[in-house]
Amino acid sequence: MAPTLMQGVLATLAGLLGAFIAQHHPLWSTSLSAFFVAWCLAVYGYPHIWLFVLPALLPVAGFSAWTGWIGIDEFDLLVLGAAVGCHARMAGDRLRRRSESAVPTKQSAGTRRFAEPSIDPCREPERNRLFGFAQIWLGALAVSYLWAMLRGLADAGGFSLGWFQGYEEPLNSLRAAKSFLLALLLLPALRSQLQTGAARAEQCLVAGMASGLGGVSLAVIWERNGYPGLLDFSTPYRSTALFWEMHVGGAAIDAFLALAVPFAVYAVVHARTRWRWAVAACLAVAVGHACLTTFSRAVYLSIGVSLVVLAWRLPVPWLRRSRLARATGPVAIARASEPESWRQWGDRLLVSVLILEVLAILCLGDFMGRRVSAGERDLSGRLQHWQEGLSLLRAPSEWLLGRGLGRFPANYSQIVPGRAMPGRLQIIEAGEGSHLRIFRPPHSARAGDAFELLQRVPAFFAGSTYTLAMDLRAPQPANLRVGLCHQHLLYAANCAQTGLTLSGQDDQWEHFTLALTASKDGSRGWPVPWLGFLSLRLEGGADFVDVDHVSLLDTNGHQLLDNGDFSSGMAHWFFAGRHYFLPWHVDSLFIEMLIDQGAVGLLLLLGLLGLAFANLLRGRGREHALAPYLLAALTACLVIGIFSSVLDMPRPAFLLYLLSCFALFLEERSP
Repeated sequence: MAPTLMQGVLATLAGLLGAFIAQHHPLWSTSLSAFFVAWCLAVYGYPHIWLFVLPALLPVAGFSAWTGWIGIDEFDLLVLGAAVGCHARMAGDRLRRRSESAVPTKQSAGTRRFAEPSIDPCREPERNRLFGFAQIWLGALAVSYLWAMLRGLADAGGFSLGWFQGYEEPLNSLRAAKSFLLALLLLPALRSQLQTGAARAEQCLVAGMASGLGGVSLAVIWERNGYPGLLDFSTPYRSTALFWEMHVGGAAIDAFLALAVPFAVYAVVHARTRWRWAVAACLAVAVGHACLTTFSRAVYLSIGVSLVVLAWRLPVPWLRRSRLARATGPVAIARASEPESWRQWGDRLLVSVLILEVLAILCLGDFMGRRVSAGERDLSGRLQHWQEGLSLLRAPSEWLLGRGLGRFPANYSQIVPGRAMPGRLQIIEAGEGSHLRIFRPPHSARAGDAFELLQRVPAFFAGSTYTLAMDLRAPQPANLRVGLCHQHLLYAANCAQTGLTLSGQDDQWEHFTLALTASKDGSRGWPVPWLGFLSLRLEGGADFVDVDHVSLLDTNGHQLLDNGDFSSGMAHWFFAGRHYFLPWHVDSLFIEMLIDQGAVGLLLLLGLLGLAFANLLRGRGREHALAPYLLAALTACLVIGIFSSVLDMPRPAFLLYLLSCFALFLEERSP
C-alpha cells in the first residue's frame, strides 16, 4: 500500500505544481492550463507516449524570449504532466491488481497474468541487486542536489522567489536543480516501462530523439537563411536554434546535438524500407548542417568521438550475425543475408554527401578557419577562466560540498577582479508606479556594451518607419543606444538604431520620441516572418538609467510592445549578453559540478555515469540494440563537458540524466 500512496502523492504534488505554473504563465495561462490537463490525461491513457514527446519537444518547448521567464519554462509543464499521468497510472494499476487479487476469479487470474511482466526467477535477484544499488546511488546524488540547492538558496538570501528572477537571485538555485529532480521524478515510470514494454519504450525514445533532431535542424536552416544567409559561412554567426538559454552564451545546442546525433545514425542503420531510409538520410544531412554551423570545435570533436564509438560497437557490416541473432532473431538474419544493392549504394551516396557538406561549409567560408587559428589563444583563456572559477572554493567545506547550486554567476562576478556582470535589471517600485532600472558595472572596459534589454516584436518590414517613445532618467549624464533589429538571439542581421544622450540633471525624467526606419535589405529568403527585437543598451556615463513608458507604434498606429510601463514586472522583457559571457558559465561540466556540489557531488555524478557505462559495456544491457547509441551519446556529452558547462542548461541537462537512467536500467532484449 505504501508505494501506491507514494505514487498518488507524487502525482498530486506534480499536478498542483504544474497547474500553479500554468496559471501564472505571462502569455497563455488559460490555454496552457487546459493543455496541461489534457497532457496529463494523454499520458495516463498512453503511458509510453512521454518517452516520445519529451525528447521531440525539448528543443522547442521554451518561450523565454517572449515570456521573460528564465528560471521556469514550458518544458517543465511537459515533464510535470508526464509525471502526473505516469504516477497516477501506476497507482491505479496497483489498486486494480490488489482488488483483483482479493477476488480470485478465473477471469481476474487471467487478467493478472496479462498485466504483470514476465520475469525470469533466476535473473530476478541480479536485477534487484542492480536496481537496489542504483537506487542507493541515485538517492545519494539526490541528497547532494537538495543540500546544494539549500546552500544556494541561503547564499542568495533565502526563499524569496519571484517569477522573473535572474541568474544572481534565489530562483537560479531551483533552476540548476530542476533537471535532475524532474528526471528523478520520472524514474519509477521509466523503470516500469523498461520492464513491461522495453521494445515500445525503445521505439518511443528513438522516434522522439529523431524528431527532436529534425526540429533543431529545421530551426537552424530557418535561422541561418533569415540572418547570415544559408550559404554564408564567413560571417561570424553561430547557430543557436531555439535554445533561448544561450542568450548569455553557453552550450545548450552543443550538448543536445552531442546527445542526439547517434540517434540519427540509428535511424539510418535500422531503416528497413527505401522510404524510411530516405527520410533518415535527409535527417542525417540536415543534422550535419546543424552541427557544422554551430562552428563549435567541441561539437566537431564530440561528434567525431561518438562516430568512433559507433564504429567500434557497430563494425561494418553494421550488425554482426551473432549479435543480430540474439537481438532480433533468425528472421532478421535471413533479411541481412539477402542482397540489398539499393542499401549499399544509398549508404555510399549518403557518406559522399556528408563529406561534401563538410568540405563546403569549411572551405566556402573562412569563419571556422579563424576559429581554428585562434584555438591556442582560446585555450589559454579557458584555462585562466577555470582557474578563476576554482579560486571561488576557499574553505575545505566548499571543496567538499561546494558553494551551492546556481551561485557561480553571482559569486564569480563579485569575487573575481575585473569579471563583473556586464549589466543587471531591477524593477523599482515607486510611489507613482514601477519602472525598470538598468545597471552597468562602473569603470569596467571588459564588460562595456555587453548587455542589452530586449523585447520580441512582430515581423517588421523593410522601409517602414516606426515611432519609439520612452521616459528616461539618470543620476549623471548617460549614453543609451536603442534599435529595432532583425535578430534571432545573439546576432543582429541589421538594425535601425540611434544613440540617445541623457543630461542627468536634477534626477528628472526626460521624454524621448524618435523614428526608426527598417533597413531595405532586412528581408531575404523565404517569405516567412523573421524574428526581431527592440534593443536598449546603456553604453556609458551613469552607472544606471531608469526606463519607463516604452512604446513602439507601427505606421498604422498599432502598439507593438507589451508591458511598456513595467506594471507586470519583467513580463515580456528579455536580455542578452554581447560577446562577453564569462560571468555566467565556468565552461566545464566537471568544474561546474565541483563548484556547485563539491567533490562529493562530482564523484556521485561520475559514479552514476560510470554505472551507466558499465551496464552498456559489461552489464545486462550490453547486447541491447540501443546500447551502442546510448554509449556514443553519453561519451559525446562528456566530451562537450570538458570544454562547456552543461548542467546549467536545464533542457539538455534533463536529457543527459534521462539517457543516463535509460542506460543504467537497460536490459538485454528477450529473443
